[in-house]
Amino acid sequence: MIGLSITLAAIAVCYIIYRWLNDRLFNASVMTGSTILACLFLLMLIGFRRRLPILPLGSVSTWTQVHIYVGIFCSAVYIMHVPAFVAGGVFECGLSLLFLLVSASGFYGLYASRTLPRRLTAVEGQHRFDQMGWHRCQIAETAASTLSADESMIAGDVLPLFYKTYLTSFFGRRPSISYVLFPNGIRRRRLLGDLKELDRYLEDDGRRTAGKLAALIRQRDDLDYQFALQLRLRLWLVIHGVFSVALIAASVVHAVMAFRFIQ
Repeated sequence: MIGLSITLAAIAVCYIIYRWLNDRLFNASVMTGSTILACLFLLMLIGFRRRLPILPLGSVSTWTQVHIYVGIFCSAVYIMHVPAFVAGGVFECGLSLLFLLVSASGFYGLYASRTLPRRLTAVEGQHRFDQMGWHRCQIAETAASTLSADESMIAGDVLPLFYKTYLTSFFGRRPSISYVLFPNGIRRRRLLGDLKELDRYLEDDGRRTAGKLAALIRQRDDLDYQFALQLRLRLWLVIHGVFSVALIAASVVHAVMAFRFIQ
């Protein structure tokens, strides 16, 4: 709360200065624009610090909090700076959209950093992102060997038919784009429910095999869930980082053009 209080106080002071300059017919946009540009460079430096945790410059968590509060302050000053939420003119409009995109991705990152780790630890097994494909293949091979190991099964039985119809594609393919975008338990519940319905047609050995397949379905779904959330974090880092660099470059060009116009 201390950091947020300091941030709100800084926003209030900046707004008072902004109104004071406007009331005296000074060019307040120079002050707000310079403040935004300084904040952007500070945010970039903080980002570098977070990626180099070995440097003896304080804890990464402290720098992360500073990054968040500077980002909030910068967003507030942006509202003072632009005459409309999206500035007019081709270049200025693009710059505004770029700033809004970076800000939105930053606030999403704040939300994701608070929620996704908790969701990741809620499922069984923790897997590295670069090993997801290997684990996916291992589960598929285990499922196939589980079915083939049951000597009581024949090709026309309901369990092999169910496996061929539904589980071959489930175990053999990567998760769909829709699942990656919106991971949920619908697919898992449907497969487990359909598999449970086969119990009435199975002998004891078949039920044991079905139970093993059910466990593998849960394991594969947990793996896909982790894959979707970890991919979301990685994509966010790339998008936020790339567009942040583009925003700083465009802001420098905008500042040079603005100062030349003022002079």
